[in-house]
Amino acid sequence: MLSLRSIQQCLLGTILCLSLLMLQTSYNLSLSSFNYDDGLADNDRPVAWSAKNVDAVRGLTSGVGLVTTDGMWSVTNSLSNGKSFGASIPVIRIIAFTDKHYLNIAKVWYERLEKLGYTEHYIVCVDEKSHDKLQNNYRTILKPILNPDYSHPILGFGRQLFSLRIYYTRELLLNGVHVLVTDLDNIFNRYVPLQGFLEEGYDVFHAYEMRYPENLWREYGFVVCAGHQFLRSSEASIAYLDMVLGNCYEMNNCDDQVRYNIALHYMLKMNWTPNPNRANALRISSNNTENDGLLVESFTGVSDEINLKVKVWDRDFAWRLAGNIPDKCPSANNWVAMPTKADHLVDAKGSNKVWRKIHLFSVWDDLCHGIKTNLSKS
Repeated sequence: MLSLRSIQQCLLGTILCLSLLMLQTSYNLSLSSFNYDDGLADNDRPVAWSAKNVDAVRGLTSGVGLVTTDGMWSVTNSLSNGKSFGASIPVIRIIAFTDKHYLNIAKVWYERLEKLGYTEHYIVCVDEKSHDKLQNNYRTILKPILNPDYSHPILGFGRQLFSLRIYYTRELLLNGVHVLVTDLDNIFNRYVPLQGFLEEGYDVFHAYEMRYPENLWREYGFVVCAGHQFLRSSEASIAYLDMVLGNCYEMNNCDDQVRYNIALHYMLKMNWTPNPNRANALRISSNNTENDGLLVESFTGVSDEINLKVKVWDRDFAWRLAGNIPDKCPSANNWVAMPTKADHLVDAKGSNKVWRKIHLFSVWDDLCHGIKTNLSKS
């Protein structure tokens, strides 16, 4: 018969083994909680994904309450071996629009992207003067606005530019070019190989806006930003742009932010996963009423109307808030920031709107740990 001591030792060993098993299970679950749930099977993601999605968030914090793991793919793996694209390398363009009044910020934007390692970015010039000034030192495309309405900068010229932006984006998609459309005052903070977005398999990637258009935000809980999006050249994305464009180009007077959100919410009848308005969805908590309650997490959707697959980036990856710097600064994994209403932080008294926007780059770098772009008035 076993002695009492032997039985005690046996029980102790069993308890120890069970404890270790539970600890290992808990550890594995804690790691899996970092996995970026985008609805893709493991073999549909870039090769480098699984190894990096946990390490990418370790030790980081974010003012929006979530540390992004997006854009962590490696260009040296599946993105460069041609497995997803056949023998040809996909043609991708980054475009931002300028006129003669925004030349200096166009230079800052272009040089910052160049410093990060991008080589596919172009400045789309909407007048001859800006093109003449930039074309010798920057990659430029001339797409002039006829009869620019400078006497009405927002409801006139601004809407002419927005109409052209939709039209030209569609033109590139029709020609087989995948497009990242972005604003000149968007602040890029790390290099993300754009081929990775193609491998994720969605037709369109949108960044969060804040609350404009307000009526759509109240009804649907979120709106997307027309000033930062990636579009795959596909039948579905072209059909989407057809909806967005409508008669804008003929009218030469459209607000593309309104048009994108009307198409996305009213026309496409998107089915979102997970439900962005579920009770436990992560939202910004802030005493700034413009930011308080804004959604944070990424989600994806499908429209059966045109078989369009959409992903909305999380707010840490594509940061968009009013003020709240540095309290709500994103993590070091942030790709792009779109700060607004932060003039009180800019030490540029007497400067015009363009130079306040330029100095905001420096403010961002100082307070949110950017890449330190040098500013000049050359």
